[in-house]
Amino acid sequence: MICRCSSQLLAGLLIATISSLALSGSLERRVINPRNFKPHDRPYSSAILTGDTLYVSGQGSRDAEGNQPVGFQAQVKQCLQNVRDILQGGGMDFDNTVWMNVYLTDWNQYDAMNKVYWETIGKSPPARTVLGIADLPAENKIEINCIAVADAKSKKAIWPAEWVKRPNLDPPAILANDLLYLSAQGSQDAATGKHPENFRNQVKQALEKFGAVLQAAGMSHRNLLWVNPYLDNFKQYEELNQVYASYFEFGNTPGRGTIEVVQLPDQSHIVFSGIAGRDLSKRKAVKPRNMPPSPTASPGILYGDILYLSAKSGFIPGQGIVTPDFELQLRQTMRNLLDGLEEAGVDLSDVVWSTVYLKEMKDYDRMNKLYRTFFKDGFPARTTLQQSFDKETKTEEQISFIAVKSVQR
Repeated sequence: MICRCSSQLLAGLLIATISSLALSGSLERRVINPRNFKPHDRPYSSAILTGDTLYVSGQGSRDAEGNQPVGFQAQVKQCLQNVRDILQGGGMDFDNTVWMNVYLTDWNQYDAMNKVYWETIGKSPPARTVLGIADLPAENKIEINCIAVADAKSKKAIWPAEWVKRPNLDPPAILANDLLYLSAQGSQDAATGKHPENFRNQVKQALEKFGAVLQAAGMSHRNLLWVNPYLDNFKQYEELNQVYASYFEFGNTPGRGTIEVVQLPDQSHIVFSGIAGRDLSKRKAVKPRNMPPSPTASPGILYGDILYLSAKSGFIPGQGIVTPDFELQLRQTMRNLLDGLEEAGVDLSDVVWSTVYLKEMKDYDRMNKLYRTFFKDGFPARTTLQQSFDKETKTEEQISFIAVKSVQR
């Protein structure tokens, strides 16, 4: 491990370097690896640093030698250490993290995970979302990804004035420069601990809580760039959309990835996490010509040089899913994503963060073999998971991207 003083020195040098490069107009992206990194042939990078932001791949619980500790709490510790090793490889630490996603395959281990998390994360935790899912690669029971910023002092925890603060509670959001990273907000009433009785009101309550956090940061729903609705029953998708659409301007909605999962915190049936941008003049909806405006999701939102693309599946615009073949669906998914990238003036070489949702983890190796062929100039950071046990949907996979315009553009 790097000592804390060394980490602080590295962070200071990194910030100074970034500032110098920004002034010279030669800021570029870099692959960041931990000091104990062992090269592998898998199609993702440990992390991508672009500007002052580090995008970290999902980390499981195996150490650098491929060994997995015995016992779940030891696995959580190793998982967090793997994340920390990458952060330190970029001159950062947990204090620099602004957004974190935790994926669990056994929801009964939620409390055990939380115990280790709060013992480890430090005094400046990120916004966080915890999801119960179906499966992870390499027999992992936990995986964690995150976004971090070089200057930890730029972080500010955002709390609505009336919300109660207590130890070991995720901040509702983290503001870093002009980006707001929001923790998952569900429908539980903070005062009573109860949820509205019907799903439509649960969606509304969760979106109102989202709005309260945004308002505390001087923003509104209009500022949202990227939203992830997570629900535990995809049959309620249309009800979700009917309520959700009422909060946004038609054709100018955030990028979105709607994902069914196995379980959510606090007995919620719907939660929302997301990223918002303070400066509306930098926000632009990306609309490829073959994808008509939607009341619930823009194909993507460009915020300055950062592109947040909605999750895409292997549908053909105007026709839907036309084949059950996994590889053909994946090729169409990448084509749909590329349409959004190209409309924003970027391409696959600019992708920094990728999340791959598989209907079945058995397709992991097939996905990797084909996925790698689309990236010619290095791989983005990536997280892969099987989000639910759904067998009914025709969609074999979904993928969402964050991309950042390179200096060359």
